[in-house]
Amino acid sequence: MKVKRYQFNSLPFVSIVDEADCPIDPYVSCYLNGALSAKSANTRFRYANELLFVLQYFSEKNIDLPERVASGIFISQMEYMQFYDRCCLSKGSGDEGINIRFLDINDKHLRNIIVANQKGMTKVASETLQGRIRRLRQFLLWLFDEFHEVQDADEKTKNKFNGLISKIRLDEDALGKNGEQHVGDPEESVIPDDVFVKFLEMVMPSSPNNPFKASRVRNYLIVNLLVLSGIRRGALAKLKISDCLFHGTNDQLAIYRSANDPTDPRSEKPNQKTKAHFASVDPGFLEKVKFYIDNVRILFPRAQFHDFVFVSENDSKGTAGQPLSLKAINAIFQKLSRSLGFHVHPHVLRHKWNEIFDKKGESLGVNPALLEDARKYAMGWSQNTTQNRRYNEKRIAQKTREISMAHQKRVDQQE
Repeated sequence: MKVKRYQFNSLPFVSIVDEADCPIDPYVSCYLNGALSAKSANTRFRYANELLFVLQYFSEKNIDLPERVASGIFISQMEYMQFYDRCCLSKGSGDEGINIRFLDINDKHLRNIIVANQKGMTKVASETLQGRIRRLRQFLLWLFDEFHEVQDADEKTKNKFNGLISKIRLDEDALGKNGEQHVGDPEESVIPDDVFVKFLEMVMPSSPNNPFKASRVRNYLIVNLLVLSGIRRGALAKLKISDCLFHGTNDQLAIYRSANDPTDPRSEKPNQKTKAHFASVDPGFLEKVKFYIDNVRILFPRAQFHDFVFVSENDSKGTAGQPLSLKAINAIFQKLSRSLGFHVHPHVLRHKWNEIFDKKGESLGVNPALLEDARKYAMGWSQNTTQNRRYNEKRIAQKTREISMAHQKRVDQQE
C-alpha cells in the first residue's frame, strides 16, 4: 500500500493504491476525495498518510474496516487498545521489530528494562499519535454514516459504536491537553541571532560560503522573501508576477487563496493556508524581484506560459521554466542547513519574523493590542484566532521575568 497523488482536469486527487497503482478500496477513495474534498490538496495528502498507517495496521491483523462497520461488529476495545499501542511507535518499528539481542540475559527485570528502553526510543511525537487516532475515529464515523444512516441502525448497534467512538475521542482529547510537556525558554530564539546573521550572509549570491553552484539569485530572493514578509512556503510557491505590486509604494505582495488554479501545472499545487492580505516588503528588495523576472526568469522559454514568479532552472527532468515545486524549495533549505550546521526550514523563518516583529513593535512603542491586530493581519489570521498566543506567552514570560527580577532586587535592598 502507498499514497499516490494524481491530477484529473487540473484537479488534484489523492488515493491509497496497491503495487499495481490500483485503489485498494472504493470506500477509502470516496472518503479521501469526497468527504475531504473541501480540504487543501496538501491537507488531504497528510490525512491520506495517516489513514495509510491505520489501514496497514488493520490489514496486518486481517481486519477489513469497511466490512466490520457494515456488519455492525466494528472493532473491539482490545483491538483498539492494541492499535493505540502501535500508534505510539514510529512507522516500521512494530512490536515484531523489538527484540532482545542479548539472548544470554536471564534476569527478567533486566530484560524488561531493555525492552522498555527500546520502545521509548521509537515513540512518536504526541501530534503524530493524535493524528493517527483522529484519522481512525473520523474514518469510522464516515463509514458508519455510509452504511447505517439510511438503514437507521438499531439502538444496540448505535450504543456499541458510540462507546467505541467515545473511547477514541477521550484518548484524542487527552493527547491534545497533555501533548506539550516542554517549557520553552522565553529567551531562546528559534534561530540564534549569530546563526541567523551567518545564514543571511551565506545565501548572498556573491558570498564565498554560498553552497549553490547555480540559481543563486533565485535562491537568495526565495529565502529573503520569507524572512522579510513572514509568508508561508505555499504562498511563496504560488506567488505570481501579477501579485507583485510594482507601482505606487512598490512594497506590497498580494497573498490569497486560489483553490485549484487551472494555470498551475504542478501535481502538488501550493496554496495560501490563511486568509487574503497584503504582505509588505522593502521597495529595494521588490526591485530585485523585478530584476530576476526581467533578466533571469525570461531566459527559460517555458516560463512564458505561466505567471508564477519562481521557476525551476534545472532541466535534468525537462522542467526548466516550470513553476518551482514545494519539494525544490525544501531542497534549497536542506542544502543551506547542511552548510550552516543548523536546521532551517521555511516555517521557522515565519517564527523568526514574529520574534523580530515583537522587538520592532516594542522599540517603536506600539500599543500591545494594536501590535497583535497588526500581527494577525500580517500572518493572514482571523481576528478570532488563538495562533498569536504562542508569541504573546513568550513576550509575557520575558516581561514577567523582568518584573520579578526588579521586585526581588527591591526586596533585597530593603532587607
